[in-house]
Amino acid sequence: MSALTGTGTLTRFILRRDRIRMSVWTVSLVGTVAITVPTLDETFSTDAQRQARAALMDTPTGILFGGPGYGLDDYTLGAMVVNELTMSLLIATAIMSILHVVRHTRAEEESGRAELLRAAVLGSGAQMTAALVTVALLNLVIGGLTGAIMAGYGLDAADSLAYGLGLGLAGLTFGAVTAVCAQLTEHGRAASGTAFLAVGVLFTARVVGDLAERGGGPASWASPFAWVQQTRVFDDPRWWPLALYPPVVLALFGAAYALAGRRDLGAGLIPSRPGPAAAGPLLNGVFALYLRQQRGSIIAWSVATFLFAISFGTLATEVEGMVESNPDIVALLADASTEDVTAGFLGVMSGYVIMAAAAQGILSVLRARGEESAGRAELVLATAVGRIRWYGAALAVGVLSTALVVVLGGLGIGIGALSATDDASWIGTMLESALSQLPAALAFVAATALFAGAAPRLMPLVWVWLGYSVFATMLGALLGMPDRALDLSAFGMLPQPPMEDFEAAPVAIASAAVAVALVLALAGFRRRDLVTG
Repeated sequence: MSALTGTGTLTRFILRRDRIRMSVWTVSLVGTVAITVPTLDETFSTDAQRQARAALMDTPTGILFGGPGYGLDDYTLGAMVVNELTMSLLIATAIMSILHVVRHTRAEEESGRAELLRAAVLGSGAQMTAALVTVALLNLVIGGLTGAIMAGYGLDAADSLAYGLGLGLAGLTFGAVTAVCAQLTEHGRAASGTAFLAVGVLFTARVVGDLAERGGGPASWASPFAWVQQTRVFDDPRWWPLALYPPVVLALFGAAYALAGRRDLGAGLIPSRPGPAAAGPLLNGVFALYLRQQRGSIIAWSVATFLFAISFGTLATEVEGMVESNPDIVALLADASTEDVTAGFLGVMSGYVIMAAAAQGILSVLRARGEESAGRAELVLATAVGRIRWYGAALAVGVLSTALVVVLGGLGIGIGALSATDDASWIGTMLESALSQLPAALAFVAATALFAGAAPRLMPLVWVWLGYSVFATMLGALLGMPDRALDLSAFGMLPQPPMEDFEAAPVAIASAAVAVALVLALAGFRRRDLVTG
């Protein structure tokens, strides 16, 4: 039996098992392109309107979301689509690829299913190969359909093909990064966190490089986020940047296989430390147990958010430099001052902190559902521990860890801005900005608690809401979504300093709604059956 025995069968099984999941990702991403292209064409129908939009894309916030901004001098529809959509699509494909690869590699080992399959007729490299083959198919299908839709709308066919191929190769690269990360730790959650951290570093490198030098600096070229746009499609097309993807993917695949051969099945290259023989005084309750189970995840999310927040805060000088070197930017933004433009940029960064905190809060509460599905909750609840105490401890950890990520993110942006501008007031300003949005992050914690506690089968709706909120926040205004649709986004329901004045009433109302939802979640969990819901 060779190392790849059973790869074809397992590949077909993954495609069947994940057919709905993969279809949802494909329809969501390709549908976003299909909706955005005609919307941009109708919204910016004249040359003057498009050039006005191009001026906005040349601002710091525009570079953050749009990349280096090729084609701004003659802003055609094709260049607009690339600048407006690429970063959102790449982030989404990165998340999709990470979840897919971890689900079919490390998570299978953690659950014990991989050991059962390997004991029969499955080769040692079949699972990882099947995961990488299916993630490649998924990304290339999305990229191919994206290029076909753009060409079908009348955009240049060759440029559309290059763009779609770039998206597919970039997503495959993120999957290869995840395959390497999956060899480091024995837990799927930690593998996902490591992969997200790696992707965050690559995204930060792209931002730093694009802000430092027009058209992208050396830091940009170190990131696969940049190579798609460096093809300069619909402006000055060149195919050779796409040639950077295959060798990187092959090198990462080779590293993943080599690392997999150096560890035992179910183990990670970074060994887990054995725990103490006796529990300490802090491990005498359910809350302490949840906190200990999630300490690695909480520390990873907190440290990563803090470091990224600092790095984004230090970009304040780049923002000020762009404004000072291009006074037309200030005139374009309603005669705003340099400080106003900087505050707007840092406020957008604060929004990213809230999104990260919301995702962390969802995962934290879902740990309780995982304990229930694995049967461990039933064992604990058979003792003197009551349901309210057990589930309430899980919700408390979720709320506190989410608040910790928000606070550290706000402090990080402020500290980064302080180091760049020598203005200490940024610390208080950005901390206020983050805390004013805390109820928005906690809304996802409460929604997860409510569904997991009362109606577990509806849990996917939480991820749908999070995805919709991110989409509406990043692209809603551009696509001309009505106010009622934008109001459904959790990230737009509260005023956000420093761009807007702080208002206590909306924050208090949102906080009260979160508290009510948490109480209802406890009541629902107390009444329903375990596991089945």
